[in-house]
Amino acid sequence: MNNDPTPRIFNRQGETESKRPWFEIKNRVTETGSKAVEVMIYDNIGSWGLRATDFVRDLKAMDDGSSNIIVAIDSDGGDVFDGFAISNALSRLGERCTARIDGLAASAASIIACGAHKVVMAANTQMMIHNPWTAVAGDADELRQTANMLDKVTDGLVATYQAKAPKLEAARLKQMLNDETWLSPVEAIALGLADEVEGVTQPKARAMSPILASYRKVPKNLITPADPVPENNPPSPPQPNAAALALKVLSACREAGLADMTESVLMSIENMDQIEASITRAKGVQALCFAAKFPELASDFIKAGLATEAVKARLFDKLSQLEGNEINNSLPPELEPEKTPAKATPQCIYDQRRQSRMPHSPSNKRTTS
Repeated sequence: MNNDPTPRIFNRQGETESKRPWFEIKNRVTETGSKAVEVMIYDNIGSWGLRATDFVRDLKAMDDGSSNIIVAIDSDGGDVFDGFAISNALSRLGERCTARIDGLAASAASIIACGAHKVVMAANTQMMIHNPWTAVAGDADELRQTANMLDKVTDGLVATYQAKAPKLEAARLKQMLNDETWLSPVEAIALGLADEVEGVTQPKARAMSPILASYRKVPKNLITPADPVPENNPPSPPQPNAAALALKVLSACREAGLADMTESVLMSIENMDQIEASITRAKGVQALCFAAKFPELASDFIKAGLATEAVKARLFDKLSQLEGNEINNSLPPELEPEKTPAKATPQCIYDQRRQSRMPHSPSNKRTTS
């Protein structure tokens, strides 16, 4: 292990000097006094930025095999295969490795983050996942081969994200990739792609890079700096803290056993005062959907803010439309009223005996015309 406390800066493609470091690896001591190796990935991934070969080589030179590894990320993304290689290298470190998203973990950078044992996101950061894409020229056969290759890369993306979030179904994940999905920390945690939210890191200002320009749904606030407040004008009243609200909802959902419904609960409320009532409603809605054997509807019902009575009506309509489904209005056995035997009286006994002596066969019956 290199015990030199001086940060090691690795610049792009062997340049001796650069105005911007592509990544940085250094020794540090954590707040608890333990040793750690901190890796800063603050730019693009691939041949035009951080190459997997450089990353793995230099990390290996710093790692003593026992120190914790902290990978800090703020990257627009880049080459998917370099992302896979770095992600796999981090995965082999096991529980020693934590990814810390300080700004943006987009595309290949999200692949790298998901290779870590634990992913921690600052409250104002984002993760983005999308389908792989490439630029190619050639005849029809070459284009078909490229399309087949991209399908295989998509399978690799699904495998990487599912390794981090095993409960995330492949069909849903592929739809998210196709939609180019931007995730807040709360949304990423609800899906299993992140583990914790902590603090607020001031993200660096970012210009519209060629990589960002290739994405379809880049949030405007990611690339548009806030307008400065004129010196002569007083600042506007503080707005509700969205990050604080998200953290509060996340904590409340975890305590209520609704961690997978965090995103839906968050979308159904506007302020802190609504959290308790929304959690209570969400638990009732989820229970109704499970009882009706339509658990997949719970998320949309909660997100829409439907009351339990409205959910009951929709579930009833859903059940009544099922072919061959008969609605049983009888009470369950435990709610049926108990039947008490009638008391025997002399009159009852006499009636029963007289009834038993009455003729029943057709030969004993008299007919009239």
